[in-house]
Amino acid sequence: MKSKNLLSTLVLGLFALSVAGGCSKKSGSDETSKTTETAPTARVLQIHTWSNYISPAVIEAFEKKTGAKVSLNFFSSNEELLAKLQAGARGYDIIMPSSYMIQALKELNLIQPLGSLDWPELAKLSKRFQNPSFDPKHEFTIPFAWGTTGIAVNRAKIKNAIDSWDWIFAHPELKGQVTMLDDAPAVVGAALKYLGYPYNEASPEAFAKVKALLMKQKKWLKAYSAEVLPLLESGEVALAQAYSGDVLQARRKNPNIEYVLPKEGAELFVDTMAIPVGAPVPELAKEFMRFTLQIENAATQVKHLFYSPVVDLTGVAGTEELLKNPAINPTPELDKRLEIMIESAERSEAIQRLWTELKSS
Repeated sequence: MKSKNLLSTLVLGLFALSVAGGCSKKSGSDETSKTTETAPTARVLQIHTWSNYISPAVIEAFEKKTGAKVSLNFFSSNEELLAKLQAGARGYDIIMPSSYMIQALKELNLIQPLGSLDWPELAKLSKRFQNPSFDPKHEFTIPFAWGTTGIAVNRAKIKNAIDSWDWIFAHPELKGQVTMLDDAPAVVGAALKYLGYPYNEASPEAFAKVKALLMKQKKWLKAYSAEVLPLLESGEVALAQAYSGDVLQARRKNPNIEYVLPKEGAELFVDTMAIPVGAPVPELAKEFMRFTLQIENAATQVKHLFYSPVVDLTGVAGTEELLKNPAINPTPELDKRLEIMIESAERSEAIQRLWTELKSS
C-alpha cells in the first residue's frame, strides 16, 4: 500500500491532469445529465459514466424489470472522476472508472466493497476477466467493457498501408491532418510504444525521449482532441489517435474510416463499475451490475457502442459478425501487442509534468 503522501501526490497530479485537458475515451466531454421522469415513489439509480456508453435499450429493460428509474450524468476522464469524488461529490450509486484508477479509489476509501457475490453471471465472464489483475476477486468492481487505443485512418485522404505509430509521430507532411487524444496517459503511452518502450515505462530517460518526440510532433499536429467522433464522421482529418469503439461508431456515418492497431503495440483499457462510499441505493446498484452481465444485455451493449464485451458472447445470435471484427475481438497475434495501463503516484506525477510542459509550450 502506498503511503498517504504518495496518495496525495497521485490525487494532486491527476487533478492537474484533468485541468490540463486529460479527456475521455468516449466522445462528448461536457458534463450533462439525462434523467428519465420518475414517479414520486420510484427508486432512482444514479450512474456517473462516460457519455454515450450505456445502451438506452439496456436502461429501458432494467427499468421495466425493477420498477426503478435510471439517471445518467457524465464525466470526461478518470482524472475528473477522481477529482470530483475527492472534492466531496455524493449521490452516485455507480461510477465507471477505468482499471488503472481502481487502486487509488480503493486506497483513498472512495469505493466500497461489493460483499459476497454468488451471481451465476460471473461464470460467463470471458477468461480475461475471470481473475483480472486490477481486482482479482471482484471485491470492488465488476468489468463493464474494454477496448483498445489505436489509429483511425481516413481512406478518403490516406491510400498508403498504415500499420505503425510512425504515421502519427513522424510524418510532418501531414501537417494539420493529424489529431491526438486529449488524454495525457494515452498520448504518453503511444509515444512510449513507438519509441520501443513498454506502455507503462516510467524511467526518466524514456520520458525525456517522449517529451522531445511530442514537442516535435506538436509543431505540425492539428490538435489534441476530446471530440474525436465528429472529426472522424466529417472526414476532417487524415489520421487520429482514437479509441476502438469511437472509430467503429464513426463508420456508421463515414465508411471511409478504418481502425488500425499499430505493429509496435497499443493500450488495452478496461472500464468497470464500482459503488462509491455513501451511495444511496447500493443494492440497486448491484442489481444493475449483475443485469449488465446477462448475455442478452451484454449483446445489446456491444451492438450499441462497439466496445468489446466482458462476457463470452460466442454463438450468441446477432453478434457473430461483430465478434469477427479485430477491432472488437483482436486476434491472438494482435492481442500479444496490447498492454493494460498500470499507474503509480510517481508515474502519474511524471506524466502530469510532461503534459503541462507540452501544453504550455
